[in-house]
Amino acid sequence: MTEEPNDRVRQYTELIRRLFEEAMGSKDILPGELNIIIATVSVPNDVNAEAQHTWKPDIRKPVSEQYEHDGIVTITADLPGTIPGDIRFAVYQDILYLVAHAEKTIYRATYPIEGALPDTLTNTYKNGVIEFTYKKEEREDDKIQLNDVMEYDE
Repeated sequence: MTEEPNDRVRQYTELIRRLFEEAMGSKDILPGELNIIIATVSVPNDVNAEAQHTWKPDIRKPVSEQYEHDGIVTITADLPGTIPGDIRFAVYQDILYLVAHAEKTIYRATYPIEGALPDTLTNTYKNGVIEFTYKKEEREDDKIQLNDVMEYDE
């Protein structure tokens, strides 16, 4: 039984992805840009052989929002058509890089995460929406000092 060309491309793409992730782990290269390059390598199955050399993905920024409550920051990104295996993210120098591949679309975004406490970043994925949460470092100027409160004189 011979392998289909698309299966061989997927195997090589996965090998390249693993090598880049290893290099990113050693901080030799930036994570976001290389994930984007890798994601553009894979061509969807429905693109015929003649069109594969001219096929270009639709690259979009996902619809997302970021909010903070009681020192917990939440970032949500809408990634329609993706599955968890199609999503890659990395943190480098207080920036969260996100890349996801869905059919003919590549989603990519960066989110600043200044003040994130180490090892507090978590993520959940459900129905095409990924949610990141992390605890934010409490700054001294965020605290209200008792001696800063003025008394009200009647």
